[in-house]
Amino acid sequence: MDRARQTARAHASRLTGEGIGGVERRLDLRARGAAVAIVALGLAARLLAARRSFVDPDETLHDWLARPDSFLELYQRSLPDAHPPLFVLLLHFWRPVVKSGWQLCLLSVAFGTAFLWAAWRWARTLFGETAALATLALLAFLPTVVLVSAELRAYPIALFFIASALAALENGLEKSSPRWIALSGALFTLALLTDYLALRFWAGALAYAAVRFVAERRPAVLLRTWAIGQAAFAAVFVFLYASQISKLRGSGIEKYAQDDWLRASYLQRGEGALGFVARQTVSLFQFLFASPAAAAVAGILVLLGIGFLAARRSPAVILLSVPFGIAVAGGLLRLYPYGGTRHSIDLALFACASLGVALARLGGNRIGVALVLAVALFPAALAAGW
Repeated sequence: MDRARQTARAHASRLTGEGIGGVERRLDLRARGAAVAIVALGLAARLLAARRSFVDPDETLHDWLARPDSFLELYQRSLPDAHPPLFVLLLHFWRPVVKSGWQLCLLSVAFGTAFLWAAWRWARTLFGETAALATLALLAFLPTVVLVSAELRAYPIALFFIASALAALENGLEKSSPRWIALSGALFTLALLTDYLALRFWAGALAYAAVRFVAERRPAVLLRTWAIGQAAFAAVFVFLYASQISKLRGSGIEKYAQDDWLRASYLQRGEGALGFVARQTVSLFQFLFASPAAAAVAGILVLLGIGFLAARRSPAVILLSVPFGIAVAGGLLRLYPYGGTRHSIDLALFACASLGVALARLGGNRIGVALVLAVALFPAALAAGW
């Protein structure tokens, strides 16, 4: 009798385990299906936004920079520009594939859409399914992110590399996988070669990974692989600094940005630091969320999200906070513009992730509720139109 009972219990236990596994698989498939649907709708929005004529001088300049037949001339043309050369190189290979005009922007659309998937994978691993889908919905449909992903600029490509590097880093840490860690290092470097805003995301990821390595026991090979990736990133930065950044410091283009075009995004002589930070942070959130009402709500939710993570003593607080701190420091030190311009578009990833965490918590970790709360931000944001 005892043996029969034990057999029955073991059988029931297996069935229960299989049942739980089956439920988890179904939930995973539903969440993945929802993510695919959101990404597809995000792609449609970006394609609609891309169908326009070139009116922006910067886009025309990028097209011109990518025209030379010689790689040497291509590189030399890119040096006076305020961006690293990888975007121009990719555009050089893309130009023969499509006709001129708006079709050139399909390169940005492709990377901008891939960025959505990479961001979801990263947020899913780090924050959970509900927060990840809320993050994805915000990134997919916020007008500013859509428009930037439909323009002939380096930003959507940089965003893709940033999100992919974060996803690879998180996979590497979760699975103790040297391959994923090595991939994250390569993606870090590609992000830097695309746009210099990658420096602040790298600083956040560096601090975050360092804390994880100190707090958790990891194989020595994992730490070595990570260190090699950081050294490679630093070496590429030194090269870019010597060949391009140092020559831009004090140049006419920098002075024009600081004193005219982007004057508000740099601390000016006689201006208070606190006033500058407050004004430009408001400007940043109004830029990202397209209206004062949506920006105010989003700002509160971002702080709540970071607060929820801090209450759990999650190292992710570092990852989400450091890029904002570096951005503020860049504006205060007059090194890089801070505020409501495309130069801060990378902060949308970290703001939306914090928002996703807050919405998941406020919605009781129910996916439907979190998505409804995320969508509630859109009416005010969509007032800006596409």
